[in-house]
Amino acid sequence: PLMKNHARLRFCFFLTSTVGGQNSINKKYQIEDRLEYLSDSTDVNNSKKEDFTLFIDNNKSYFTSNIFLKRDSIINSLKINNNLELNFSKMPNTRFKYVIVKENNTINYYESLLKYKFNYNEESAFNWQLLNEKTKIDNFICQKAVANYGGRTWIAWYTTEIPIYDGPYKFNNLPGLIVKISDTNNNYSFNLISIRKDVIIDNTVFKENYFNQHKKITKEEYFKAVNNINENIINEMSASGFTVAPESVEKVKSNIRRRNNPIELK
Repeated sequence: PLMKNHARLRFCFFLTSTVGGQNSINKKYQIEDRLEYLSDSTDVNNSKKEDFTLFIDNNKSYFTSNIFLKRDSIINSLKINNNLELNFSKMPNTRFKYVIVKENNTINYYESLLKYKFNYNEESAFNWQLLNEKTKIDNFICQKAVANYGGRTWIAWYTTEIPIYDGPYKFNNLPGLIVKISDTNNNYSFNLISIRKDVIIDNTVFKENYFNQHKKITKEEYFKAVNNINENIINEMSASGFTVAPESVEKVKSNIRRRNNPIELK
């Protein structure tokens, strides 16, 4: 089981106020979550952590890995400075090279896998069961909710004290912000670590130009493509411009085998 994350919540949050007789409904937030997860279901003592950010831009939100954002910033600064010496081995690396965009009950998923860029969308259809159970997490009174999604049962704790109906990954549509959510096996657990208000969202991975590079497919086609890439990982890496030394072939295949516990099982 995952260790409990006791990181204290850093937050700077002010409720929207009435200014000059008009209700201020301009919502721009940067919400950070820490994911603790088991990549390999056969190695329960080897949990990993990674931080993610949920950017709220009024009625639209973007969710992605902080490392993925950092990689993008480094690549772009090198391009701007005409520095084409790009050493990927020295770049911060993440398995989570996706951006999730939520808007109007639609979830758009964009992912970069080697030379491929895929996009699929799905309806936000979490059939949350709202329970009366409450607990205090950091500064917030939170209420419990349960839903089944992606082959797992998820337990969420949300607070109505923050008028944001969103949360980490694809999860949303609860009566407040999700402060903590984990599956019942505790293989994946997201915990809120910070909130900032009135943040300017400026990164190329949130621009139309970036999204337009992705090939639109169905979710079913996406899962098939991922399986195909994993089964033919050495050939796919070579086709994407990565050179795999002969002595590293088994290690690469072994790494793929150890990634046997995705967040969505189906």
